[in-house]
Amino acid sequence: MRTDQPLVAIATPVYNGAKFLEETLEAVQALDYPNLVHVVQDNASTDGTAAILDRFANRRVRVITRRSAETVPMAQNWNAACGLVPASAKYFWLLCGDDLLTEQSISKLVDVAEREPDINIVGCLWRAEGLCGEELNKAQSIFDGSEVMRRYFRRETMALSGMNALFSTRLLAAKTPFYDCSISSFDADANLRAALRGKYGFVHEELLLWRQHADSTSSSVSSKQLEYHSDWLLLLDRYGPYVLGHREYLECRRAYRNYLLRRLMILRWRQGDRALFDRYVCELRQHDDGPGVGDFGRAIVDWIGYRLRGRSGEIGRPLTPARPIVGGGIAVRMPPI
Repeated sequence: MRTDQPLVAIATPVYNGAKFLEETLEAVQALDYPNLVHVVQDNASTDGTAAILDRFANRRVRVITRRSAETVPMAQNWNAACGLVPASAKYFWLLCGDDLLTEQSISKLVDVAEREPDINIVGCLWRAEGLCGEELNKAQSIFDGSEVMRRYFRRETMALSGMNALFSTRLLAAKTPFYDCSISSFDADANLRAALRGKYGFVHEELLLWRQHADSTSSSVSSKQLEYHSDWLLLLDRYGPYVLGHREYLECRRAYRNYLLRRLMILRWRQGDRALFDRYVCELRQHDDGPGVGDFGRAIVDWIGYRLRGRSGEIGRPLTPARPIVGGGIAVRMPPI
């Protein structure tokens, strides 16, 4: 194995991944980057995951595995996978056990990462309901991290969503876990934290296949329970004041909160889920942000205003082409719901 290129660790957390895991492992073996290690954290799987991992014990790319004694929450398992990244690795990529990378992906990502010493994170195009990241300037590969964050909070790009990025391992040196177990969008939180601390690199190619299927967490749990939607407000409060002007931060917050309240009204009165409605209202109250009747009324008026102006877009989805909504003289890209 060549070692003149920096060591890159592919970190894979997996739980009952037998359906797709072998294909993911083979994709890593097929990567053309010469200095790789693949670390896999098995979250006490009960299917054939362990047997599949055993078959990759002596392959070209070294595979290091560890099995949890008991099943732990997903973010905790992701942190355990990061804990397997060797100290000698310069970069790591979190690759779920059902996703795939293209053969030249790591080579192209490292090429950008090595151009400047303060690049903390390198993303690429990836496909969800649209092609995330295509809004970024195609003539540019290195961006100011704070500027990408501003565009993210303005809903001008979705490049910082998801776990699809190459990270510098210096980010693992913090005393706190890399992924915040207290929120569902712990992947976006990690991306924002990395971008805040340095520059953001980007490869304008689709290097990842993010597989959405019935058993995935995003399909089976989070998207149905509004967890990602409620996290938008938390992430804005956590990072927005660092990168937005005060007026723009407040305008974004008002629009985000009104969107969440409209979703809660749909959940309560159209879908009849009082328990989930109460859960999210309680969470808002815990942050001294509990909504009253007037807040729900203003959220409806806000929605009517967007409709009258003919605006489109929805939080949680890539928004292209860009069509910012102007509120109070500030360009804010927000949803119609």
